[in-house]
Amino acid sequence: MDDPESHPRVLLDDSSTYGSERSLLLDSRSNKNGNPFTRFREEPHKLRWLASQITPARVRTGIVLVVLIVMMFLFSTERERGNGLHLKAVSQQHPIIIYAVDDDPIEVLQVKIRVEQFEDLNATNTWLVNVTLQAQDPSTGGGYEDQETWAIDLSDLSEVASIHYFYTSNSNLAYRFVVTTNWMEPVGLTFVYYNLPWLVKYQVIFAALTLVMVYILIIFELVHRTLAAFFGSFVALALLSKLHSRPTLIEVVSWIDFDTCGLLFGMMVMVGIFSQTGFFEWSAVKAYKWSKGNIWRLIVMLCTFTAVISAFLDNVTTILLITPVTIRLCKVLEIPPQQMVIALVMFSNLGGTATAVGDPPNIIIVNDSQIKASGRIDFMNFSFHMAPGVLLACAACYFVIKRLSKPLIYREPNMNKRQEVEIWKKTAHRLHDDNPDELVVKKKLEEHIMALEKELASSPSIVQSIDVESLEAKYRIHDWPLFVNSCLVLTIVILLFFLHSAANVHLSLAWIAIIGSMAHLLVSGIRDIEEVLEKVEFATLLFFAGLFILMKALEELGLIDWIGENVAHAVSMVAPGYARLTVAVLIILWVSGIVSAFIDNIPYTAAMVPVVYGLGTGDLGLPLTPLVYALAFGTCFGGNGTLIGASANVVACGISETQGYPIKFTTFFQNWLPCHVGIADDIDRLSHHLPCGHSLGPLNLFKMKASCNFKKKKKKKKKKKKNKHTSDKRIKQAIDSLSFQKKRPN
Repeated sequence: MDDPESHPRVLLDDSSTYGSERSLLLDSRSNKNGNPFTRFREEPHKLRWLASQITPARVRTGIVLVVLIVMMFLFSTERERGNGLHLKAVSQQHPIIIYAVDDDPIEVLQVKIRVEQFEDLNATNTWLVNVTLQAQDPSTGGGYEDQETWAIDLSDLSEVASIHYFYTSNSNLAYRFVVTTNWMEPVGLTFVYYNLPWLVKYQVIFAALTLVMVYILIIFELVHRTLAAFFGSFVALALLSKLHSRPTLIEVVSWIDFDTCGLLFGMMVMVGIFSQTGFFEWSAVKAYKWSKGNIWRLIVMLCTFTAVISAFLDNVTTILLITPVTIRLCKVLEIPPQQMVIALVMFSNLGGTATAVGDPPNIIIVNDSQIKASGRIDFMNFSFHMAPGVLLACAACYFVIKRLSKPLIYREPNMNKRQEVEIWKKTAHRLHDDNPDELVVKKKLEEHIMALEKELASSPSIVQSIDVESLEAKYRIHDWPLFVNSCLVLTIVILLFFLHSAANVHLSLAWIAIIGSMAHLLVSGIRDIEEVLEKVEFATLLFFAGLFILMKALEELGLIDWIGENVAHAVSMVAPGYARLTVAVLIILWVSGIVSAFIDNIPYTAAMVPVVYGLGTGDLGLPLTPLVYALAFGTCFGGNGTLIGASANVVACGISETQGYPIKFTTFFQNWLPCHVGIADDIDRLSHHLPCGHSLGPLNLFKMKASCNFKKKKKKKKKKKKNKHTSDKRIKQAIDSLSFQKKRPN
């Protein structure tokens, strides 16, 4: 008799298990009106296969894809609108009446208004524009009644458009706007209104949830940070289109800060050309030689140099020049470079805080027309007051780096060989099997990888001593003509950077970097442009583009203005006196530091400058200068809070990731959170001139709590020691008593 297993196709006997399953399967296929899931019920291995295909990665991708489809639907159902601004002329004798007409029920009216031409000839008076919302009941036929009045200072409308929301009480009424002014001459205004849905009341919540979603994607590394930025920006654009009006593509592209992107692109090209000379390896060996083999001394030298240069040069440019040297140095010494790169980034942000030209928030603060007109803060005064705080912050950072990061900065044996294996594995993974030529190369790479792994397994895991002379002989400048030309071009570019800050040079940093990159390509004689472009971090540039769009969309949704308004409201609630200034400095410092760690500090600073100026010159009786310094310290130092808190952080992490040493969000945050808190506490005392020991900063409270805990532990240890002594004494007495009883005669 034949073996049944040898004829699986002809065995259809219902008495056998396989035959019954096979016949049921054929019946289910032949019966078109039957249950379509019969196949899976009768074949459990199909269900197991289906369950095995449901992985966390696919579930995560499915959720993100569903959200993307929903947002695409919201975005596509709204039409693009123009700016809708209409030029109007208003004067004291001739007001403007604008009727709100819309097919949909009127629930929330958004008004944008801006002054096109106004010259205040008498600065002692306050000239206002009043926008009054009036309502009429069509059923009764009565007149229009005032609902709400919005008063705006004409001087505040000369730079940017002011926005106000009118929330209507009844959507069935007819509404109109009446625009008046107390200025005698005609004033040119651009005026536009939008009828918004009632969900716009919760736009700040939607904006905050969008920001939290983006940070969840980045923190847990669910997707790449570039994709997370683009995904978050599209979600914010979809919400903005549904709640307000859909911006045009040209308007969205204009939200990208091309000065920053152009500066990064030009400097990346020049650094990529300069790296071909061998200068970075040579300078790394020289730096190690000057430090006399002491790694901690080397870190101090690099961090100090970075902070000093960043005080006068843009910190992004400084990071682009210093980070490659640091990574080459760590490769030569076989040290994981992540901790050193993070230290350089932190000191770059600290150094940029010292002067008015070192960081973009400082430039916004010093160049503000109202702060400049007050005459209390200028370039020298600002730098003179900020420098002591930066020195204190640097001292705190040195202490934190030595206590927390020094154990993590160690020499790792065979680190370069492991890195080489990882690079070859990534290269082999990118090759396709369907191409015969690439398949041959892939097999050769796999053989080479196996040989390297065997060599790595047999090599001793002992840190070899460093011979500086052999390193100097190995790593030297190998292309002197290119080195000389590169030094000449970079010197001129950096000189123009300094002149851009000090003199009236009508070239932005982006133009200087792009022109310098073109000149560098010309004098270097490089024919293969693609080889140079491969060293440009396009993922970093795209991340900045998505981040700029995301932050601008969140600003349009009112998140940043909501933070500024609540800061002003919290300060105004404090009773007048010394405590109000203390609370104002603390709130501005800590809110700015926390917000700038998660939101781009440029739009936040632009929104907070009018708030700070209003607190310092209003009826609250607060001095302006401590508030301005608290805002500058908070926004600049807050960039050190997270990996994407500042532009220099993103650039440094992008360079490190390209070299094969990725820096995680959690690593950056966990290592530098204590330093962030310590810096803020020291600046709290400095900006408000509080005596030591009387600060209300969180670190001081932490020190008090730690001191109390230490005293409690010391007291508990002393009590435990006393109890142990008493117990030992009792045991000794019991033993003596037993000995005495044994010695007693019967």
